[in-house]
Amino acid sequence: MDSELYAVTVCVLIRRGNTWLLVLRAPGVAYAPNMIGMIGGHVDVTDPEAGVLEVTARREVVEEVGIDLSQVPLTYLESEFFITSGGERQITVTFTAPAPPGDEAYVNAPAELAEVGWWTLDDLEADPRCPPWLPDLLRRAGAR
Repeated sequence: MDSELYAVTVCVLIRRGNTWLLVLRAPGVAYAPNMIGMIGGHVDVTDPEAGVLEVTARREVVEEVGIDLSQVPLTYLESEFFITSGGERQITVTFTAPAPPGDEAYVNAPAELAEVGWWTLDDLEADPRCPPWLPDLLRRAGAR
């Protein structure tokens, strides 16, 4: 891969009270199967577009868990650069958002997700499916 090319991913942490909407990745996915993770996906743009990160965030939430964030403000949390185990250079941008009233999440992408649910930080830390970096990310998100 050209060293100047990066995959860009956008993730969203949706909060309701002291719980966070997270997903359990399906067993057949290439990255982090059977692990708890965030809602999100790759930026997929073919034409110039303003607000591409926000558009991607809202699209991924609808595609994965069926929640419409079109009337909900997204707040930038942080960005990260890393190299995947497969050697892909990855930039991830994470937003937070309050849960919209009335919408209930569900698995809308069964090929990617096995489960959708609301986790407290304590529940997440006790779950063996939780990656080690996720509780600290939620702490940073909750501190804002």
